[in-house]
Amino acid sequence: MTIITEPVLQIRRRFDVSPERLFDAWFDRQEWQSWIGPEGCDCEVPLLEPRVGGRYQLRMRLTDGRVIPVEGVFTAIDRPHTLAFSWVWALSANPDTLVRLSFRAVEGGTELTLTHEGLSTPENREGHGKGWNSTLNKLARHVKAPHAKEQPACP
Repeated sequence: MTIITEPVLQIRRRFDVSPERLFDAWFDRQEWQSWIGPEGCDCEVPLLEPRVGGRYQLRMRLTDGRVIPVEGVFTAIDRPHTLAFSWVWALSANPDTLVRLSFRAVEGGTELTLTHEGLSTPENREGHGKGWNSTLNKLARHVKAPHAKEQPACP
């Protein structure tokens, strides 16, 4: 696996839930499936192994009907502080990239910092920035919804 480090995307976002609740939204397959991917995009999560070295697979169904597979491996898990995983567009020749999430308790909620490293061009970084911001909009709605899980999904 080759991971390059420039250009880097970094997004900070505040959520009105605890770091544990926000962290756990990434580790229940059905829960992740309900919010992962940009707005207007439905995703399937056929594989989720929430442990260091565990794999995941996503199938993003775009509004134009295309299906884009994404896969990766969890490289760091420190609940509820840090999560890192490789991000690989399965149909692309681009090198693997790395997504790192940090969760910091703040008054009344959590500050999430998402860092996506190894994006090949500034345009790629810009496109991923739009996608991740849209995805985080969905996550914010999901964790505040009445049906959202209250029990930890990850020990």
